[in-house]
Formats: sequence, C-alpha cells, structure tokens
Amino acid sequence: VITIHMPALRDRRSDIPLLAEHFLQRLAAKNNRPVLAFSREALDAMSNYHWPGNVRELENMVERAVVLSRGEILSVDDLPAQIARGEPVNGEQSVASDLPLINLEVGTPLAEVERRVILETLRHTGGDKSAAARLLGIATRTIYRKLDGS
Repeated sequence: VITIHMPALRDRRSDIPLLAEHFLQRLAAKNNRPVLAFSREALDAMSNYHWPGNVRELENMVERAVVLSRGEILSVDDLPAQIARGEPVNGEQSVASDLPLINLEVGTPLAEVERRVILETLRHTGGDKSAAARLLGIATRTIYRKLDGS
C-alpha cells in the first residue's frame, strides 16, 4: 500500500487556471458550445476562491458556466455569485447555492418537488431543456416525462 498525499485545490492555486482551461475545452466540446476561453477577471476570481469541493467543484462550475454562457469568452458574470465575489464559503455550501430557493411545505409529494426543480432549472436556462437536463444530470426525455406527469 502506497500513501499519496494530494493537497487541497485551495493549496494549489497555480493549478486552478490550468485545470479550468482543461475542463473548459473538454466540456465545451462535450456540450457542443462555442466557448473558447476565460477572461482574466474570471480566472482571477476562480484562483481566489476557496474550493471546498476541490477539483470536482471546479469541474462542475466550469460545466455550469459553459452550458449557461452566451458568448465565446466566459467572464466573471458567467460564474456563480460566491465565486465571482470571491467569498470564502464553508464546506456545507455548493456551487448551486446562488440559485433561487424553491419553497416547499412538509409533505409535498416528491413528484411535485421534482416538477418545481425542473421548472426552476428551465427558467434558469431560458427554457433550454437540453441545458436543464445537463445541469440536473438527467436525460432530456426525463424532463418531458416528469413535466407531463407520467
């Protein structure tokens, strides 16, 4: 057995731009998006963020930015709010913490919870069902099925 010590991403800040660019190229191709690069401000904001979720959080954030971007250059405006602001966060928060909350009452049926989450995600993606499906980690046909109540 060999023990390999891998420091946290926050302790390897110089790796953040390299990893972000790698994920950007791979995920832009995967999602068929014309995104080419990050702005200097976006790279600075990412380098200053604490990354409690380490490399997985960085990869998820890049995919979210790629899917939701409107141009070829990802700016600080394409990043989640807490990363753009450079806020330190605790390990309990996730990349999605800047998304709107959905108010639910105790006892709300699971099908209704799913429907509301899908509808809010569609609102966030401007109605793009493929982008919403990618963000939710489900197939596009699942969105249609769950919204039809099947």
